[in-house]
Amino acid sequence: MSSSAPSPLLRITAVAAACAVSMALVGAWSGGLAPGPRIAVLAVSAFVLAAVGAAVALRALARSERERTRLREQADDARALRDAVMDITPVGFAFYDRDLKYVHVNAALAAMNGLPVQAHLGRHVSEVLPALGTALAPRLGRALESDAPLQDLSLQVETPAAPGETRFWFGSYSRVRGAGGAVLGVIASLSEVTERMRAEASLQEQEGRLDVLTRSLPDYLWGGKLRDGVLRDFYCTPVIERTTGYPASAFTGGGPEGTPSPLWAEMIHPEDRARYRECIESLALAPSTEVEIEHRIICADGRVRWVRSRAAASGLDDRGGVHLGCVVTDITDRRLADELRQRLNDSFRRSATEWRRTFDAVSSPLLVLSADGIIHRLNDAARVLFREADPSGQPLAATAGAPPWSSAGPLVEELRATHGSASRQVHDAESGRTWELAAAWVDEQASEDPRIILVATEVTRLLELQAHVRRGETMAAMGAIVAGVAHEVRNPLFSISAVVDAVEATYGTQPELKPYLDVLRGEVRRLTHLTQELFEYGRPTRGEWTDGAVGPVVAEALSACALTGDKASVKLTRELPDALPPVRMDSRRLFHVFRNVVENAVQHSPQGATVHVTAEAVEEAGRPWVRCTVHDGGPGFKSEDLPHVFEPFFSKRRGGTGLGLSIVQRILEEHQGRIRLSNHPQGGAEVTILLPALPPAVIAGPLPKSQVS
Repeated sequence: MSSSAPSPLLRITAVAAACAVSMALVGAWSGGLAPGPRIAVLAVSAFVLAAVGAAVALRALARSERERTRLREQADDARALRDAVMDITPVGFAFYDRDLKYVHVNAALAAMNGLPVQAHLGRHVSEVLPALGTALAPRLGRALESDAPLQDLSLQVETPAAPGETRFWFGSYSRVRGAGGAVLGVIASLSEVTERMRAEASLQEQEGRLDVLTRSLPDYLWGGKLRDGVLRDFYCTPVIERTTGYPASAFTGGGPEGTPSPLWAEMIHPEDRARYRECIESLALAPSTEVEIEHRIICADGRVRWVRSRAAASGLDDRGGVHLGCVVTDITDRRLADELRQRLNDSFRRSATEWRRTFDAVSSPLLVLSADGIIHRLNDAARVLFREADPSGQPLAATAGAPPWSSAGPLVEELRATHGSASRQVHDAESGRTWELAAAWVDEQASEDPRIILVATEVTRLLELQAHVRRGETMAAMGAIVAGVAHEVRNPLFSISAVVDAVEATYGTQPELKPYLDVLRGEVRRLTHLTQELFEYGRPTRGEWTDGAVGPVVAEALSACALTGDKASVKLTRELPDALPPVRMDSRRLFHVFRNVVENAVQHSPQGATVHVTAEAVEEAGRPWVRCTVHDGGPGFKSEDLPHVFEPFFSKRRGGTGLGLSIVQRILEEHQGRIRLSNHPQGGAEVTILLPALPPAVIAGPLPKSQVS
């Protein structure tokens, strides 16, 4: 029904009033009529008006009944709609009268209470659930007294729906008034927020833990959104103050949209800013990635510290930005430790290099062995003795064929037993070299890895020098005696030779004297030759030293021996290269050496034999030499004679003086040369002469006597 339509009562009243007015008008009009007609007119008018009024009244009542029916239907529809809405909503609704009794309860609230709907209706709130009623009644009472809605989050209840478990409800209460303004009751809206409260409590707990964790860590964190190269919504943890000396508030709230204050960029060391910015901005180009950079920051007190920033980015959002998160770790101590370690490593490396160079610079061969005889280290001089092979890691016993180490086994075994030091002299027959081996056991305090230091000192030249000195002293003494004897014998020989010549001139025609004169003359010649050799043996060392090739001297000696070879029917052959290195020599005395050796070879060779002479450049014991070899076709040397062939006056050849090889040896010693005697595998004797070759830089000059070895 429209709000402007009059009610049925008003319509009936209006009709009655109209009838009354009509009767009054009829009465007034009929006042001039006779009583009979007037009564009839009034009666008819009353009947007509009554009939019309009754009809109007009946019609108004019918319409009023229809309106009430429609209103009841609308009310029922509204109630049904209300009930449907309240039943399907997840929020609990209840309507209480002024006595706080349940008038209506929806299904959601009944389920929250754990009771059916009918168990609520008409009952006081405290009767349904005493615990809930005790907490809820005061709130409903306050709502009945106030027109303002009430809300609270502090409603904690325990219901049959969840026995033994405290639930949290959010309540909203509002007073309800009727059409006349009378208070009808209060409506309550109740929703369960248990999970939300628990989530909030858990979130608060997690935030508390995260806060404790971030405060306990030495690292600080920062984050924000990077969009269009600008960092927005910036935040950082308070721990940043420990590292930088600046509070977190110094970096936040410095610009629009939550951009950090300029201090954030100024804190990065000027030399690292471009690299740092490029690294962070690269995350916008490659979302969902991580980057790491080590850089410097300037702290509040001006100190410079090293930090490592490890940043990660999320995927792009709808505005093309990425969310950044970065963990910053102070690595100053690590960097200082790394720098110190690097300096120590460099120092150790330099020390090791210096030690290695010093170790390798030692001229004496050195071996460092472990306690069980394994070669741990060796210097360059020792490596040369191994023919440039590296025996590191091999046992000393495996060095057979590498003198003098192959002879050091007994010495090492002695040290392992005594833990002291020892030395011994070893000789290598193949190379003719003699070594002084010294070994020491090195066991530092608190060391579990003792070492054996093995040092080899070649004493070959020292022994040769000592022998040379002894021979020199002997030869000097003998030379003085021999020279004196030769001088004393020379004059009588001259007299005897003169007498023989005079007798031969006077009595040479007598045949019976000729045999005696021949014997006398032969003996005089033999004594004269002996005198000459005695003079040569006892002559002081003097000479004219020059630098030149030895080939011409050998060739001249061969030419001088050609007549002797022809007489003995012995052939002389030669192989003398033109490109021999020069030697320091006294050519006159060196000529005597080769002539003596070749003559001996011819004298010991049978008729038809060949004496072969060769010369070549060789290297022995690390030194260059010119080696000359004279090989004859004779019987060779007897083994028992070899130790004595250089002794003065030792000779197995009839008519020999025994001074030839002694003189040869003395002359070669003056030239720092060597002579070796041996038997050739194919027969015959072989004499090898070694003369030291000069390097290209050596300048010719007199050779000091002290250099003779």
